[in-house]
Amino acid sequence: MKQLAFTILGLLLGTVTLLGQNPSTVIQQFLDKNYAEQQLTQQDISHWSITSHHTSNTSGVTHVYIQQEHEGIPVSNGLANFALKDGKIVSMGNRLVTKLSQKATYTTPAVNPVQAIQAAAKQLNLNTAVGLKALEPISKQHFIYNTGGISKENIPVRLMYHAVSEMEVKLVWDLSIYTLDANHWWSVRIDAQTGDLIDQNDWVVHCTFEHTPFTTCDNKKHQSVLTTPTDFLAPETMLQPDQYTVFALPLESPNHGTRSMVVNPADTLASPYGWHDTNGNNGAEYTITRGNNVFAYEDTANLNTPGFSPDGTALLEFNFPYNGNANPYTYQPAAITNLFYMNNMMHDIWYRYGFDEASGNFQANNYGRGGVDDDYVFAEAQDGGGTNNANFATPPDGGNPRMQMYLWNSAGGAGGNFLDVNSPVGIAGPYNAADAGFGPGLPTTPITADLVLIEDNTAPINDGCETLTNTAALAGKIVVIDRGSCSFVIKVEAAQNAGAVAVIIVNNVTGAPFQMGGTSTTITIPSIMIEMGDGTSIKAQMATGTVNATISNGGVTSVALDGDLDNGIVAHEYGHGISTRLTGGPNNGNCLSNSEQMGEGWSDWFGLMLTIEPGDLGPDVRGIGTYASSQAITGQGIRPAPYSTDFAVNPFTYDDSNNDAQISEPHGVGFIFATVLWDLTWALVDQYGGVPNPDLYNGTGGNNIAMSLVIEGLKLQPCNPGMIDGRDAILLADQLMYNGIHQCLIWEVFANRGFGYSASQGSSTSRTDQTEAFDLPPICQTPTTPPVALFSPNVSNSCITTISFTDNSTDIPQSWAWDFGDGTLSTVQNPTHTYNVSGVYTVKLVVANAVGSDSTTQQVTITLPPAPIADDIYVCAGDTAYVPAMATGIAQWKNIANNIVYIGDTLTVPNVGSIQTYYVENAVGTPSQYVGPASGAIGAGGYHASAYHGALNFTANQSFEIVSAWVDADGAGPRTFYLASGPNNDGAAPSGTGIVDQVTVTLVDGIQRIHLGLMVPAAGNYNIGGNNVNLFRNSGGANYPYTLGGYMTIDNSSATTNPTGYYYYLYDLELREPQCISALDTVTITPVVSNFSYVDNNGTLTLTDASNGATSWFWDFGDNNTSTQQNPVHTYSTSGSYTVTLTINNGACSSTQTFSVILGLNQVAASRLNIMLLPNPTDGLASILLDKAAEEDLTVLITDISGKTIQTTVLHNGSSRLELDLSQLPAAVYLVQIKGNNFSEVRKLLVE
Repeated sequence: MKQLAFTILGLLLGTVTLLGQNPSTVIQQFLDKNYAEQQLTQQDISHWSITSHHTSNTSGVTHVYIQQEHEGIPVSNGLANFALKDGKIVSMGNRLVTKLSQKATYTTPAVNPVQAIQAAAKQLNLNTAVGLKALEPISKQHFIYNTGGISKENIPVRLMYHAVSEMEVKLVWDLSIYTLDANHWWSVRIDAQTGDLIDQNDWVVHCTFEHTPFTTCDNKKHQSVLTTPTDFLAPETMLQPDQYTVFALPLESPNHGTRSMVVNPADTLASPYGWHDTNGNNGAEYTITRGNNVFAYEDTANLNTPGFSPDGTALLEFNFPYNGNANPYTYQPAAITNLFYMNNMMHDIWYRYGFDEASGNFQANNYGRGGVDDDYVFAEAQDGGGTNNANFATPPDGGNPRMQMYLWNSAGGAGGNFLDVNSPVGIAGPYNAADAGFGPGLPTTPITADLVLIEDNTAPINDGCETLTNTAALAGKIVVIDRGSCSFVIKVEAAQNAGAVAVIIVNNVTGAPFQMGGTSTTITIPSIMIEMGDGTSIKAQMATGTVNATISNGGVTSVALDGDLDNGIVAHEYGHGISTRLTGGPNNGNCLSNSEQMGEGWSDWFGLMLTIEPGDLGPDVRGIGTYASSQAITGQGIRPAPYSTDFAVNPFTYDDSNNDAQISEPHGVGFIFATVLWDLTWALVDQYGGVPNPDLYNGTGGNNIAMSLVIEGLKLQPCNPGMIDGRDAILLADQLMYNGIHQCLIWEVFANRGFGYSASQGSSTSRTDQTEAFDLPPICQTPTTPPVALFSPNVSNSCITTISFTDNSTDIPQSWAWDFGDGTLSTVQNPTHTYNVSGVYTVKLVVANAVGSDSTTQQVTITLPPAPIADDIYVCAGDTAYVPAMATGIAQWKNIANNIVYIGDTLTVPNVGSIQTYYVENAVGTPSQYVGPASGAIGAGGYHASAYHGALNFTANQSFEIVSAWVDADGAGPRTFYLASGPNNDGAAPSGTGIVDQVTVTLVDGIQRIHLGLMVPAAGNYNIGGNNVNLFRNSGGANYPYTLGGYMTIDNSSATTNPTGYYYYLYDLELREPQCISALDTVTITPVVSNFSYVDNNGTLTLTDASNGATSWFWDFGDNNTSTQQNPVHTYSTSGSYTVTLTINNGACSSTQTFSVILGLNQVAASRLNIMLLPNPTDGLASILLDKAAEEDLTVLITDISGKTIQTTVLHNGSSRLELDLSQLPAAVYLVQIKGNNFSEVRKLLVE
């Protein structure tokens, strides 16, 4: 069933108001009211925790990020984010797991944390971890381990659940390993039962620039008219005159202008003590390129530790020589200074738009402004770990990100005559080729050898992606390999390992060759790409004879280019940190791990926004990475097209993202989204005077507005967004920040690129299921006549209380006003409403547009059966409770998780030891009927435990419920059954929106009838079944079709060999029409348990009864005095120790509680302690908190409600806190008694 991902509420739907409440309360109220609309169950939204929250300094919106829990264990990808403004919830980004309790089948791991780390290391191809030791147990399920010799950082390990699909949730160990080479920071989920790696995400984003041929676009030009930077109107500062000679913004690179000196560039709001401070006092702590926001240094040896940093002396003057024609190592101080400058500029500028401390930015000292400190950027210049690349690692808030900037080959990637065919004569001559972005580069000494076509053991056999079959023929040869199926690095490594001297990759699409991306420190042979047509000719000749060729540098000799000087690429890398921290909240680093995420696009856009020069226009050609890739500033750059609002330059639209052959993931996918963001920027610039505002700190131009909208949109969008999610977040940001004045402008821009009103992203986990559209919402259309009101309610029968209303109005309605007839209103176009009581309701719809309005009414009838009658009961502690209910139909009993636990008139609850709540409803419907074989006795068969999805394909004639089925289980345990749309003809498990309904049932061993409760929503074709269920199924003997008139026909099975012979699992299916369900009646079962508390006032005890179920009370004060009052007051005549006993009775049973009281009448009572017990309820870990230090040792006695002592401990003299661990105890109410010499107090503690 499709899950709602992003819901805009505050300005479009009804809202939930804070009214002074904390966000947790308001969010829970919202979830309680709207969980059904979000396709969740009551239990799905019952347990969650806030992972982070902050109030945006630009919009005033409070952003709250929550994480789902089950049995006290968090769900790694069960997330939601809420936006609250002016005390109201205005949006929800929903990634909560539906029917969580049915899918999560384990609570105890079979794999321990050390085994999980070892399993992760093995499956990530790392060395075996040694000397693993838990350094810091955060809780019983959360630990910090040392590095184990495999990680740069300590390894956090936490028990979690993880939804591996819409069908399955697994118990996992969530951990992260930062590899020693700093190339990967793996965030992984290890199956806590098997040790298998089931999910991984790399926090290091590698910007491998692998795309299209480099060309020059002559029709539009990005003018570089500056030799000195534009005045950015930075705010005034009182700091000392720091100096940096750099390629100052808005210059993009050395190709765009010359260096200049900037003085005091630090922003007084974002960096109030300058760029070299860390302690929050005037005066720099560092005179090198290090400070609060970034530590920039060289790492030419790839040690991933701080190397050389230039020193600006006490004057902080960073003015170092630079010669672009020299070896980059000769101008390291200048390069590191530029890297330091650009990181700080990214920090300061985007701070102004909302990327601040509370939202998770990168600072050593947060100056008390929120967020987690000590996570400044490590920026590594001229990193020796690779070439033609850059990367940025972003752990959760508080962890240091790392930027690695590499050197770039200055010409090879741009293409040249690097291949010469020597023979045969018919194809001899030079060929255009592009160098790889990895390996040693083009050879200065030409390499000549015969060509050999690679072969492997899996079709297509010439791509070199599987085991090679002609290894011996490759030694000493130049190996030819087809592009496709696997990475370029894998192909070249395979040839090198076979002894090849060089590699030629043949492109698999038309067009010029491009620089191949990838990272490798082991490839030592050169590799090039040639275009598909040239490759086809050469391979045809190789099929008939020997081809000899030479690979060289084509006479091109030049020094490497330094990525540290490319401000666009530095901004791009830093941008990954911004988008990662803001999406899903700063404490979640895994919310941009889906296929349709736009991280590369935001990063491109960040760089573009800071390098807009005076005179620039939207149609100009803006290629990304033109300097590093040796292109002119009019070059295409490293994307499928330059950025431009001109469709003749950049014609790409939303639908192009479906083309996985031409548009790469994630770079190409991000490029599509950045294209529309660039269009939006210039549309806003045109709206506000046509000229970008150069003041990036306080400006109010269109470019400033675009920057505000994108940053706020990142905070608003859900975890793992798709492009439509991103669009909707920007629209919502405009409503929250600018009262929606740009709504139609935003819609027009997005619709122009295919992101229109009816466009669909499908699943955000797929990048090939998008549907583009170019239409506008009604509010942005121009009506010529008043609308005509028309709607239809979806009412299948009168006892269905939740009704969806569909607006069918015509002539461009632009607003909708619904009155549901029960005092409830809505302005949503297609609302869903739930009626609580029976009745005939007149529903009115008023639609309006700029020309006029119209209204229409319809009646809906709701007829609910009466609620059952059941009374609360008291039972003796430990006894069995029998709870009767009177219902006109069938009584269905539910627990507090809203799961049906019993069907029948009398609920039986054994061994009642705590207060329990149940709900009972009256289900009225037609009698059940049955279809299908009565059992598996129809023919041959056996138990089936395969991953093959065994299913029955059937045709439904109407909506109905599949109530139950006969099954034969080989072993007890949970099984999950799926009702899915359409027939299943191949045994593939259903997924995504194909799942109509599902249920997990705990089976006993052997033959039994199981309750399914699966709802078939309407007439159509479906299938029902499961996989890995270990149930009996027939391999022959079935006699299809099995028909129940008016309901369904079972047509065949999902078997591929004999679908009409096999019959899977579910026999004698019980069917009935949808039942009418009454309102719930609540029943409380209370054990009779004695308990009390008292207060001593110099020998006079005020006693308060805290018992359950008492109808009479008998007090014995231990001094030969008694009382039968419920809450007596008793005065003792002498000091001493007394035993106070309370015995209660309710006619059926009694219970007694005893406390010892020590009275010192002649002593002055010590000042009373204020005692708190938090959290309460708890999952087993709680704290006793005193408002001041104890003045004596206090005895802490923990008992169950029957008075049995569970634990005894001591809160020592001088302490004000004591940690309690009840995690091994069953869920129940416990009594915590704190006793001193002259007092005793009791608190109830609920362990869930």
